[in-house]
Amino acid sequence: MHYKDIKGMRISQYTLGTVQLGIDYGIANKAGKPGIEKSFSILQTAEELGINAYDTSEAYGDSENILGKYFTEKSDKTNQPLIITKVRAKPGDEAEGADLEKNITSYVEASLERLNLKRIPILLLHNPNDLYTFGKRMADVMERLVTRGYIEKAGASVYTTEDVEEMLKYDIYEAIQVPMNIFDHRLIKSGALKKLIDKNTIIFVRSIFLQGLFFLNPEELQGKLVKAKEPLVKLRQFADKAGLNIAQLALSYIRDMEGITSLVIGAETPEQVRENAKLMETPRLDPDLVEEIERTFTDIPVEILNPSLWK
Repeated sequence: MHYKDIKGMRISQYTLGTVQLGIDYGIANKAGKPGIEKSFSILQTAEELGINAYDTSEAYGDSENILGKYFTEKSDKTNQPLIITKVRAKPGDEAEGADLEKNITSYVEASLERLNLKRIPILLLHNPNDLYTFGKRMADVMERLVTRGYIEKAGASVYTTEDVEEMLKYDIYEAIQVPMNIFDHRLIKSGALKKLIDKNTIIFVRSIFLQGLFFLNPEELQGKLVKAKEPLVKLRQFADKAGLNIAQLALSYIRDMEGITSLVIGAETPEQVRENAKLMETPRLDPDLVEEIERTFTDIPVEILNPSLWK
């Protein structure tokens, strides 16, 4: 496993996404939420492969509890896990007199208890709207959480270039999680990714397989996803031309970008963890292929890029 050393942290280039351990998740997920023993097997496999970063959230059902239980009872304790979890403001926190800091702190304390940690390595705002709604007020809360030892680093999970720009207004945010994939180049074209790199931000990339859309049969798409047929056909043509499978092509494209710290990839089985870990070791893509991909997938409709618009 390869690692990135940044901001005093050593982070595996593969971050295991654990939303699948807590809830049914993903358009291509046919197995559903795994049981506790299967979840432990997934985590054990990740640990054995050298993965030290795990992405979770209080919103992901049982995910935090499962991670806390595994690393307390089952882990070999060789390496301390680097947990990335998330928090969001409560409805009404924007009202005059609402105690934002008290409410955020209570969320964090509950996560610490579920994860059985004394300090959260990286805490992200789960809802980027909180960056706009609370601005400096939220940044000050995060800064005090760092000062008080609740968390080591603060950051945000975002969707758009505008979200990135808003986060960059405040120095307390040292980590970010962004959606990028072989279809979605918005942060690159806007210059937002370069700004994050210039600030030495810890950059986690999620949705590299577009929540499983890349693996669906283009001929079987329904509803709004019919718009994805042509891009998916072209994606398969690129993979065939390069002699790669879809997963290898999509993963390598993001993995090799300058400044990317780690890829957040979920798994429903231990075998998927192993397969993804192998993909992390594959050769870089041919630069000419990368250029052709970027020319081809330059204007993919937002209805495809944003899973919340699929339904």
